[in-house]
Amino acid sequence: MNETLGRGYARIEAIRAARGEALAMPEPGAPPPDRYNSVYFTLFVAGAAFLLPFNSFIMAVDYFQHHYPKSTIMFDMSTVYIVSACVAVITNNLLLDLFTYNTRITFGILLSLATMLFVAVCNIGWDGFSTSVSYTINLVAIGVVAFGCTIQQASYYGFTGCLPPRYTQAVMAGESAAGFWVSLDRIVTKYSFSQPKRSTFMFFVFSILILLGHSMLHHVMMRHPLVQHYLRLTNESRHRRRIQLHLNPTEDATLMESEVGEPSYGVLKLQSPAPSSGVGEVENTFSFANPVYSPTAAPPIPLASPPASVSEMSASPSTLRTPRPSYKVEDVVFESPERPTSWRSFKRGVLARWAVARAIYPYMVSIGLVYFTTLSLYPGIASEVPSCRLGSWMPIVLMSAFNLFDFIGKIAAAWPYEWSRSQLLMASGLRLLLVPLLLLCAAPRYSPHIVGDIYPIMFSVVLGFTNGLFGSVPMIMAPSRVGREHREIAGNMMTLSYNGGLLSGSLVSYLLLGMLGPPAETCKVYPTPVLPTIPPVPINSMNATYVLPLH
Repeated sequence: MNETLGRGYARIEAIRAARGEALAMPEPGAPPPDRYNSVYFTLFVAGAAFLLPFNSFIMAVDYFQHHYPKSTIMFDMSTVYIVSACVAVITNNLLLDLFTYNTRITFGILLSLATMLFVAVCNIGWDGFSTSVSYTINLVAIGVVAFGCTIQQASYYGFTGCLPPRYTQAVMAGESAAGFWVSLDRIVTKYSFSQPKRSTFMFFVFSILILLGHSMLHHVMMRHPLVQHYLRLTNESRHRRRIQLHLNPTEDATLMESEVGEPSYGVLKLQSPAPSSGVGEVENTFSFANPVYSPTAAPPIPLASPPASVSEMSASPSTLRTPRPSYKVEDVVFESPERPTSWRSFKRGVLARWAVARAIYPYMVSIGLVYFTTLSLYPGIASEVPSCRLGSWMPIVLMSAFNLFDFIGKIAAAWPYEWSRSQLLMASGLRLLLVPLLLLCAAPRYSPHIVGDIYPIMFSVVLGFTNGLFGSVPMIMAPSRVGREHREIAGNMMTLSYNGGLLSGSLVSYLLLGMLGPPAETCKVYPTPVLPTIPPVPINSMNATYVLPLH
């Protein structure tokens, strides 16, 4: 072997294997099977569960518009959600190494459940607060829900980055399933209960039941052998990487900065005693810097070998072999630093994230553009499209069409087609054309430029399908562009870009709202064009006698 010991823990295991010694860590075998696709199904439910609270608030648009007339409740809830989500993503990145996946996800589940219960019971069922206080409670509640749900989302994307790519697709398909299921739930409850208050209360109760089921499934999934297998591989990869960078800090400095001044050393065990005297004696310093203990060093002279004569030594000094002891690496240990490592750890984490971002930036830009376009129009502008025929059903129809085709688009993301980075960026840029098209269906309010119910529904279908497809593909492909030990960071960086697009889109939606003009007092019904008809024949003309002229 030509590598030195400074190549890290993996090289140490290779040395042991070459010497016929037992490996300290067995080679990983094939992963356990996902029988009945239980892990896939649980992650699908998880994707639906952490977006379920947000979709529940958004799909109750008819109740909130009726309860808070002439307000910007949908725009305000969307913006508060996104701002809180961005804070949660940053917090999750800072706490990445302090809490496990399970701890962070459980915290997010409990926070979302408690908030949804409070809103359903106190603010909708009881409804004992004034209008202004109730309005504020809804905004605070959706901010708390956003924090809990985004902690779950970022943690799940980091978690699925350690699993095969199909499990990331399961989470994203579950996200769209959340919107689709909530849309169906809202249509059923609104049709079944005539009172908006009662239908909205039952609507929230069904969402809470789904969250309870997700909590139980998650804790069962974390004990699954497949999950434990990939988490063990990820932990071993990180451990090896950490040891490698301590033993050879100059290697791959872009992803992890070496800690200068923090000594590391190996524990060497002598198999045969070193020579105590004689010509050519070398100092037995137990250090990796000593070439005597390099794997490329010449093998030791057996003790039974006769010593070389002085004449032989003087005659052939170039061929003289110095006796060297045999050794093996028992372990790699690190000396505890004398000063706190918090600043070095923080700096190393920042450098690691910067290097990962440089590797996956096309995917980050692509997903940011996709969700910028979506949040510019949905749910704000979509809730403002008027319809005299559908009335309060119009925003529900538009949002249901969006959620249904968003779900179909995320399923289509699993199609085995290799999207290039330029294709993803071009498709994300072309989606910006949907912003003026859907805006003209609502602006100005008193007389929109694009008239008819079919056009906004068609634009919502295209918006939803492209959101599902081009919002999923970058998230699935990005973790595979970095090493296994950096896939969680890649998942969190993609989530940060995703939330950046959401935040900027929600802020732009306020500018688009100002272009709609003042609210219309009455609904303007556009006349249906009259088709040309044949005038009716008089009844008494049927009995008339016609006389044909004679020629």
